[in-house]
Amino acid sequence: MKTPKRPDALPVILAFEASTNQLSVAVYAGGVIRAMKTAEAAFGQAASLVPLAVSALAEADVDFAMISHVAAGRGPGSFTGLRVSLAAAKGVCLAHDLPGLGISGLEALAYSCGDDHGDLPILCLADTRRGNVYAQFFTADMTPQGDIFESQIEQLPLLVPSAFGQETILLAGYGGQAVGAAFLGAGRQVRVAGGKMISADAADQGIDDISVDAGMIANLAAHHLTRGVVSPLTPLYLADPRLGPKKKASA
Repeated sequence: MKTPKRPDALPVILAFEASTNQLSVAVYAGGVIRAMKTAEAAFGQAASLVPLAVSALAEADVDFAMISHVAAGRGPGSFTGLRVSLAAAKGVCLAHDLPGLGISGLEALAYSCGDDHGDLPILCLADTRRGNVYAQFFTADMTPQGDIFESQIEQLPLLVPSAFGQETILLAGYGGQAVGAAFLGAGRQVRVAGGKMISADAADQGIDDISVDAGMIANLAAHHLTRGVVSPLTPLYLADPRLGPKKKASA
């Protein structure tokens, strides 16, 4: 399996992410994201990833021979999207004899908060598409507090690790507006990634969701490489893939 030419060489990472309704491919080189391409997920999305990758590599002025690692989001998220992005990553690994890195989308969200979170614990969230959320708590130093779990939004304030005490919680990912309102209703202070404190009028604050993207996946993959952390290119399935999105009630 190919490794960087020099032991101290910075990695060149091609990263795929398709766990949400957006596909993305990023190229990490020279310690930064050099290019990222995105497209809306749709039927036949598997055919979209390769052109995105070729376009991103061209913009970054990187060819396949320069890549040292391939990364992909492991989820949680869309079952179809996860299969597509992981298959694309594995295909590049096999074709070019490269090592692969599987990256948790929620951990990538936590890592993307960077200095924004200060000393606050973090709650990262993703949409299950069944009316609930995937969630995971992290300490201020990005250490996961327990495994990823699925929950109703209104139950989340009851699941805060006791070690967090009454600290303000930083929210990152999906459903910040609804989750913020649930925490406020439970008497807890919350802030969303980007710096905004959520107040009693959370419903009117226009809080945008943050979706994990390939740039976040690549950045965390690079960080993991510096620490010798390796995870497989396998999906994080937290529910039966046959369930699918929650169906709307007929009129």
